[in-house]
Amino acid sequence: MKSQLNSNKRTLGITFPTEHQANVVLWAPLAKQVVIVINDQTMTIPLTNDNSGYWHLETDQIKPGDTYTFVLDDERECADPVSLAQPQGVYGPSQAVNINTFYWEDSCWINHPLDEYIIYELDIHTFTPEGTLNAIVGKLGYLKKLGVNAIAIRPVSPFPDSKNQPYKESFSYAVHTTYGGPSQLQHIINACHYEGIAVILDIVPKPISQSATGNRDFGTCLPRTQATNQDKPVQLNESQREAYRRYLIENALMWYRDFHADSLRLDAVHSLSDFGSVIQEIREHANKLTAVTGRQYYLLVEQDLTEIPMPTSQQVGHVQSATADDDCSGYYLTDKNGGHQTKTYREEYAYDSRFSSILQELFERQENATPDALLLMVSQNYKHTYNDLLPEEAEQVISLELLKLTAGSIIVSPYIPTIFMGEEWGAANPFSDSSQASQFSRVQTTDNVALLTDSRPLPWELLDQVPNKTLYHYYQALTLLRREQPALHHLNPKQVEINHRQDQQTMILHRWCKDNHIICLMNFAKEEQPITLPSLGKDWHKLLDSADPLWGGPGASLDFLSNEDTLILQPESILVYKACQ
Repeated sequence: MKSQLNSNKRTLGITFPTEHQANVVLWAPLAKQVVIVINDQTMTIPLTNDNSGYWHLETDQIKPGDTYTFVLDDERECADPVSLAQPQGVYGPSQAVNINTFYWEDSCWINHPLDEYIIYELDIHTFTPEGTLNAIVGKLGYLKKLGVNAIAIRPVSPFPDSKNQPYKESFSYAVHTTYGGPSQLQHIINACHYEGIAVILDIVPKPISQSATGNRDFGTCLPRTQATNQDKPVQLNESQREAYRRYLIENALMWYRDFHADSLRLDAVHSLSDFGSVIQEIREHANKLTAVTGRQYYLLVEQDLTEIPMPTSQQVGHVQSATADDDCSGYYLTDKNGGHQTKTYREEYAYDSRFSSILQELFERQENATPDALLLMVSQNYKHTYNDLLPEEAEQVISLELLKLTAGSIIVSPYIPTIFMGEEWGAANPFSDSSQASQFSRVQTTDNVALLTDSRPLPWELLDQVPNKTLYHYYQALTLLRREQPALHHLNPKQVEINHRQDQQTMILHRWCKDNHIICLMNFAKEEQPITLPSLGKDWHKLLDSADPLWGGPGASLDFLSNEDTLILQPESILVYKACQ
């Protein structure tokens, strides 16, 4: 299989090596005969079996823009499992696309170091009223002013037009036509690089299941078997496993090479067979691509962490909880029993070929061991709403102070921060199923910030309201703070100290890089709390105060503090101080 892979070009599906030639490759090991039907049976051309399960064709009869299907054994008509476009939807024919004709203008682009990323995650369907990739271009100036330098685009693959349509297949190579198709994805990435913004593509590799129908994804090329559990993963033989690995690896390389993606974020990889070796091979081929292009490509592996309590150095599922002495992965998470709500977070690992086993890095981290990979975390899992944080009383309100505290605790954390779209001005659940639009619902906070919990486009007009605008400017101050302070954007778990007072619901985070020392004082309680600075022999100058009236807070704290001073923290607030030189 490794000999079939070429890091420098895509080989599966329809490709155009020259202007007047199309190459076709389909994996259909059980077929006795395969023909390609072009433009609704105006032309049919047979493919040749190479006796390894793959069928091939070289022709000058297929042009970019042509629609096509495959017919197996004169009876099964199917779309291309590696189709780049499905203009008539997931149940229609595929479309031939020449992605080599796009004119790239990002030859001078240099990817940011991963630890300097400030990520903005967005959903194409709801980020703008148009719901297209091109519409995002008009928001890049806004994102630059916000202070982010990377955007994470949620999955771009096609989905059914109606929620009532059953759908267990996936076109992992395709870009949804409603979003603008492959050319618009290339255009937005090109524009992002011009603005100095890296692009992360969210990829969800789909395991092969016995419920796949219609030959609309890779799994339907496999033998049909009888099973009581139709969603049970298919047990693959060696040739099938190798073909599926090729399918996954070529997919990842396509996004790097042909779409200039800077990073891929793989979700739910633990459900894939042999995922550890597949990830390692993707990384190896990405390194080969780097040798050709000179660009750095990142591979991120995601794992959901849900409802993790305050660190107690006890195992939670497969992931070791953090303490002040190990990797600190949950240092600012809060305890429902302690008076405020547990939030939902995610861990992600940057996978590098140096690692001997991705399995150990992901799921069997030893107690008190520092992970070799960078750990990413986010402020709020997009699958949950702020309703999860609300008290159980009938009158559900969220304070602006809690929003500012949550944001601040993420931006100053010893990991790479992610801002979910609209979160910076109070939008609460922008990420819901794009194919299942719901009605608007708003949750009013105690400070009248309109939090949105629906799947319609973000109503950008709310950004002009004073509370929402204040929150946006506060986020700008946070991202500037992280960019300017080396202690915050240099990620070294050995340069982090945490002191947590669970009885008071307060926390002191001390981070440093060389002579740059930062302390962050956090009060998660709804009441004022006293806090004493650690004995570090330093004087401190205030950089940020979430309770400052500038941000709509109840009152500012002192601008200067001395070693071991005690001060009163405002409820649900964060203070950030820098050591004086």
